[in-house]
Amino acid sequence: MKIIIVGCGKVGFQIAKQLDDEGHDITVIDNNTYVLNKITNILDVDVINGNGASTDTLNAAKVDQANLVIASTSSDEINIICCFIAKKLGADHTIARIRNPEYRKTTRLLKEELGLTMSINPEEVAAREILKSLSYPSQVKVNSFANGKSELVEFKIMNHSPLIGLPISKVNKTLKTNVLFCTIEREHEIHIPEGSTIIQQGDKINFTGTTKDIENFLYKNGIKRTRPLREVMIVGGGKITFYLTQKLIELGIDVRIIEKNKARCLELVEQFPEATIIHGDGTDHEFLLSESLNQMDSFIALTDNDEENVIVCMFASKNGVPRVLPKINRISLGFLLERLGIQNAITPKMLCANQIVQYVRAMQNSVGSNVESLLTILDSNVEILEFRVRDNCKFTGIPLKDVKFKKDILIGYYSRKGVISIAKGDSIILTGDTVMIFSLEKGLRDINDVLDK
Repeated sequence: MKIIIVGCGKVGFQIAKQLDDEGHDITVIDNNTYVLNKITNILDVDVINGNGASTDTLNAAKVDQANLVIASTSSDEINIICCFIAKKLGADHTIARIRNPEYRKTTRLLKEELGLTMSINPEEVAAREILKSLSYPSQVKVNSFANGKSELVEFKIMNHSPLIGLPISKVNKTLKTNVLFCTIEREHEIHIPEGSTIIQQGDKINFTGTTKDIENFLYKNGIKRTRPLREVMIVGGGKITFYLTQKLIELGIDVRIIEKNKARCLELVEQFPEATIIHGDGTDHEFLLSESLNQMDSFIALTDNDEENVIVCMFASKNGVPRVLPKINRISLGFLLERLGIQNAITPKMLCANQIVQYVRAMQNSVGSNVESLLTILDSNVEILEFRVRDNCKFTGIPLKDVKFKKDILIGYYSRKGVISIAKGDSIILTGDTVMIFSLEKGLRDINDVLDK
């Protein structure tokens, strides 16, 4: 597909990278020469220096031949204008990054009147993921997938774990649990486990199940549910904080926001009279203690500085806060977080890129089994895809144990009439189901791609 990306900041670059990895014809438009030079040294894409909301620039990028235009600049207004002009000039589909909360109510109007195919808001998506993570202890990392219907939990096997030495096939019977093991990372290598796979100390496992089954499994492994969420401290008063605070207040949770910009503090006071807004430096350890840090049920660092977010979360954890979560923009910091004992982090640009890739794959499948949702984990080495089963699926009506799948594929869940079930050997997939698939192979676009032909 021919795809034009306007704006190559953190989000735009990540989108370009993932779509380039999938082999699409990518053109990036930006007015920053340094950014364009950097991206050409890393990715195999065409670049144009110019204003993405200009007809001349879009025509130079051959917008009339574009299957998709993605506007991801830092300006909502430019993104909207860019998509409007691109659509008028002949682009098939347009996606705009729209972050301002004031525009949320106008999204439907923008789609109808301006021809906008889709809008994305990384900050709002990030807020939803943070809220989900706060339901679990800090020792585990939680991702939601299948549009929030299922959860994937990651944790490391420590030396006291009852799982050590057990083959995967015997875990549920031994512990009287009901979860599905999806991946194992061992010595920096990632595997889709088999029933005979023996769990070892130091393994990083990803598993899934119902919320009740996940809690039971964690409890059997010595990870108890932490105290109820009553008070949350957030450092940084940006857009993620806005969306997250809305959701926390709706749940009756006390929110304390620390923001160093006085003008922004005043805005937050007007927006959230129920919250406690504090003007101060949230990276000052003594200041945090003076604001009752050690009484908080959760601490979330959402400043624009990755290192500061990680450091203050470490400090909060050392002072007894049971749930801590930093925002990080650089995925490469993942290995450092684990060494520092922080399992959870939020990366908005990855969430946004996943949404775009999911949409692009669905565009490519005008007929057949579309990708309904997509999640990447373990530094994008594993993809979790939800497919809608259409008439062209080649293994409907056949027990899964009799289907020959590719080696690095795991059928995790299937959903039928809203009821989600773990896929087992005797499970049968029917037309109309949705199927969750874990894959080490990237770029699956159709459900039949999982078959070993």
